[in-house]
Amino acid sequence: MYRYLVLCVGLAACVSAGGEFASPDAGLTGRYSRQVVVSDHPHHVLYGHMARLTDGETEVLALVISHRRDGVHRLRFSQALLPSGRPLPFRRLDPRLGCSHGHCRNDAIGFIALTEAMVAEAGRAGFRALLVGPSGSIPLAVPPAPFAAVAQH
Repeated sequence: MYRYLVLCVGLAACVSAGGEFASPDAGLTGRYSRQVVVSDHPHHVLYGHMARLTDGETEVLALVISHRRDGVHRLRFSQALLPSGRPLPFRRLDPRLGCSHGHCRNDAIGFIALTEAMVAEAGRAGFRALLVGPSGSIPLAVPPAPFAAVAQH
C-alpha cells in the first residue's frame, strides 16, 4: 500500500492547481493543494504542494517538492531538516517519474511526510525546512495556503 502512495505522490509532483484525487484501481482517494514556490534560490526554483492520500486505513500527509528544470542542474537531496536541525521524514523521488501532465517542466525531488499537528500549525504560520544533500543546502519557506487546503475540516 505504501508503494502506491509513494507512486501517487510522485506522479502529482507537477500539479499547478489543487483538486481531488481518486484511483479506484489502487483504492486511493485524497486531495492536494495547488503548487507554490517554496524556494526562489538564485539558481534553483523549487515548487511544493501538499497531498493528503488514503487507502481507507492508512493516511499520508506529504509536502511534495519539485524542481523547475533549467536544462543544467539535476538536484539531489538526502534529507530534510527543521530550522532547529531536527530531521524530518524525507523520501527522494526519482526525477524520471515525470509528470502526469504534458505541460510540466518540473522534476520530482522528493517529499516530506508530516503529521496532522504539523499540517495544522503550518496552515496557520507556514512551514520552514532545509533540504540537504549532494546538491548542497537549500532553505524552504512554504506559505500557509497549501497546508490549509488539505487540513482536516
